[in-house]
Amino acid sequence: MVRTIAIASGKGGVGKSSVSVNCSVLLAKLGYKVALLDADFGMANCHIMLDQKVESSLQDLLENGKHIDEIIYETASGVKLIPGGSGVIELLNLDASKRFEIIKSLNSVGDSLDFLIVDTPAGGSDASIEFAAACENLIMVLVGEPTSFMDAYSFIKAMHLEKNYSRVSVLVNLSSSKNDALKSFNSFKDIATKFLDVELEFAGWLPNSAEMKNSILTRKPVVLQNKPRDKTLNDNFESIAEHIKDLRPCSLSGIQFFNG
Repeated sequence: MVRTIAIASGKGGVGKSSVSVNCSVLLAKLGYKVALLDADFGMANCHIMLDQKVESSLQDLLENGKHIDEIIYETASGVKLIPGGSGVIELLNLDASKRFEIIKSLNSVGDSLDFLIVDTPAGGSDASIEFAAACENLIMVLVGEPTSFMDAYSFIKAMHLEKNYSRVSVLVNLSSSKNDALKSFNSFKDIATKFLDVELEFAGWLPNSAEMKNSILTRKPVVLQNKPRDKTLNDNFESIAEHIKDLRPCSLSGIQFFNG
């Protein structure tokens, strides 16, 4: 049975794709069979972070009749990448039938996977909500500032009211310390649970690290660095991977990945 994890953010620029890539790579390093679906259509960049040249994407599945097997790339990291396509205007406004076609297309590869990580589009668009709701667990990435809190709250509210999601993990990025991250998490939790009947779990935190920024520039995920300079960063990613492994799947209805 494939575990499906959505990585989401209420706004762009909080490190969602970096989290998606590094967690996928780390799970693959631990011996799991992992696929990463870059659902940030039209602005997909996971292939860049993985230094993977791609010639086909989900656009070819939707418009050119390609099978899902033809657009899955075996990356050097061990992660199977399903690229979303960059700079493709048509992919920015997928209708419900096209989103369902993508979700359904992955049924044929379920037997070869342990985890599917879905890097959802930033923000609270219909595509973001639908792809997140098609996963059995959601990790919300936020930073410790009011605008990030507000956008993350709006996303979780939509997931709860429209998709009956009742449990969400929260990852605090770009934090100065664990205490600072926990303070941000608890503040956000107080706000969210005051108005929504949801359970929020602390997924972990990541520092504001120059090494992370450099790993994006060099196109090598930080968890693949032979001698990481920032031990906190590496240790924290390992903790987040453990959190993902231990997640209890939410009981959901509606369209989901690998539900036949």
